[in-house]
Amino acid sequence: MLKPDKFTELNRSVIYAVALLIKVFKENSYKCSYGKLYNALEKQIGDDTLYLFLPAVDFLFLLGKVDYDIESDVLELKI
Repeated sequence: MLKPDKFTELNRSVIYAVALLIKVFKENSYKCSYGKLYNALEKQIGDDTLYLFLPAVDFLFLLGKVDYDIESDVLELKI
């Protein structure tokens, strides 16, 4: 698990990645495909996307804020 400490840059943290994902969801009517989310996050934070994307999505799932719609193959943000 990624744990923040006093040396962690806020722009390279899971919480920042979650905030960016929520912004992308809002721009796309609260529904977005996995690939589109990944690409949007990659544009914002670059190479760290590889390490931050899955923990950020998992964090939203654990909070119960994201559902996966099997029929349309998209992630859906609950309001």
